[in-house]
Amino acid sequence: MGDVVGASRAAQVAAHRSDARRRSRKAIQCAVGLLAFCVVPLAGLAVHWIAGETATGLIVLAEAAIVIGLGRQVVSFARPLR
Repeated sequence: MGDVVGASRAAQVAAHRSDARRRSRKAIQCAVGLLAFCVVPLAGLAVHWIAGETATGLIVLAEAAIVIGLGRQVVSFARPLR
């Protein structure tokens, strides 16, 4: 029974990866990920910075670098857009 389930799962994965809409799905997934995990946090940081409640420049750079690093990870996980 386990071999049948494993074979079925392998067939599903192969079909999913060879789907004609895979590229558009990955692009949409990447855009949503960037919006949720990078654009919204950067907007929040910008509002915080504009309000004048910032600490030293080093902390500001560190906060921005963390969000940018997260964005890089989101794009790298979506990279197989081919």
